[in-house]
Amino acid sequence: MPRRTNDMPKRIITELSDEQEAMLPIYRDKWRSIQISTESIKQEKVAAVIKAAYAVSDYPEPEILFYSSPMTAIEKILTIENFKAYLGRDIHMKFLKRVEHHLIHGISQQLDEHLFIRLRNQVQHPEFPYYSTHSHPLVSYFPYTGRCLKHQLTVDIEKLELEFTDIVYFTNNLTTPAERAIGGCMLDFCISVLELQHDKKKWNVLKDLMQHCGLMFQFEKVCIVCDRPCKLSFDEENMLHAEGEPALQFADGYSVYACHGRHSYEEERERYYEEKDSDSV
Repeated sequence: MPRRTNDMPKRIITELSDEQEAMLPIYRDKWRSIQISTESIKQEKVAAVIKAAYAVSDYPEPEILFYSSPMTAIEKILTIENFKAYLGRDIHMKFLKRVEHHLIHGISQQLDEHLFIRLRNQVQHPEFPYYSTHSHPLVSYFPYTGRCLKHQLTVDIEKLELEFTDIVYFTNNLTTPAERAIGGCMLDFCISVLELQHDKKKWNVLKDLMQHCGLMFQFEKVCIVCDRPCKLSFDEENMLHAEGEPALQFADGYSVYACHGRHSYEEERERYYEEKDSDSV
């Protein structure tokens, strides 16, 4: 039998078997659990994952800093003179392109185009049809918290009287690897169940980032890592939501109020700063 070469066409999957379809809910549940975890991160494990992530995306090993919440991280970093030179360039988008986008592109080349689209929809939306219609609006199985958190951070950073470019420098960079659970679920299913070809080093790094890391600011010289929220609350449509209390909260007290997925700035939110001011007196 002739040896397979890179020039030979890859196996293209056009449909899933019943057994493969039956595995989807298992992977969907697995990755939703990862996404909404409130377990505190293990710094030693995370540091090893960060170093591997920078290496696989062709960046030198960074200095790694740990903080309890993104606001605490920003406040501490701002005390450093010429903090932008200290942190270096924002590399989070280049990392995504070099790692996650590279993996997804490779997987998509081994699936029929229509199957690829349907599979992504099935991962996010368990009910058929796997797309929204006028009479059948769909609810995402995977919640999303990033928008409300970034809105809250923007409001709070503005209080520090920073330039707009400095605010964007932080808020645009903030990523939560677990928020990309839809892509992680699809990659895991295609690799583990469909046995598609992939870059093993990049997949292991991406999988570990999603499973073990909290929130990150990925700069060229420094990677800032924040713990996971200790509290997350959602409504029946998987939107960030809580009545009269934070829907998202970190161990140091930093919190976000949200109403059905929309950021809400309430008077209770001021308690964080009042308590912080009283502690510093």
